[in-house]
Amino acid sequence: MAIGEIGLSLKDFYRLTYHEYHLVAKGYMMKDERHWMKIRMLSSLLINVQMPKDKHISPEMLFSLPSDNLIIKKKPIPTKDEFLQAVARYDPKGKDKV
Repeated sequence: MAIGEIGLSLKDFYRLTYHEYHLVAKGYMMKDERHWMKIRMLSSLLINVQMPKDKHISPEMLFSLPSDNLIIKKKPIPTKDEFLQAVARYDPKGKDKV
């Protein structure tokens, strides 16, 4: 991937640490993801131009991307009691309160 798709030379690839390569690869994948998001948006706009207003589709309805799963899987917001229990659990002075 580094030499082919990303376009690094072999010399530059061998100079990178693993962490640096990981950041380069992550940046490349994010750029690719944004490219597919643009394609999906433009495709949905072209489809919606020819459809009645009540049958418009969202870009997510065309096809899914790996980032869609990350957006859907949001953690629930804790209740006030759960928050206070967590504060008491991690506060060395407040262990006797809960």
